[in-house]
Amino acid sequence: MDVESMDDVADCLLSVAWKIFPLMGKPPGRPETRAEEIRSFLVDACHGAGMRAREWAAAHGTGTETDHRPFLRLAEVCADANLYLGMVSGVLVVDPERVHRRWAEIEALVHEARGLAESVTEFLDGRAAFAAGA
Repeated sequence: MDVESMDDVADCLLSVAWKIFPLMGKPPGRPETRAEEIRSFLVDACHGAGMRAREWAAAHGTGTETDHRPFLRLAEVCADANLYLGMVSGVLVVDPERVHRRWAEIEALVHEARGLAESVTEFLDGRAAFAAGA
């Protein structure tokens, strides 16, 4: 994806959220499985960051490549985690060792996504405070 502005970043994040959302129908209010819990988090993280990135773009403009990077990495990590979730739920021949490895990869991606979501929130909140003169 050719990213030129924070609006493009927002579109990317919202697209990832949309791609995860249809797999679930609607994210459950109370997830019953770890996979549902992770997917709900991924959707919330991408959707929230995407909507706030759009607001940020309206207030601050296009942003820089450095500004975009954590948002795009969040989108990438969430898409990868969702892909791996599909791989562990759609196996034709169960290989416990492979499933265990995939779950370890999923949990590592979720951990990274949480850190990125926090980083993105700090960026957005910091810029909002700066703009307000705080």
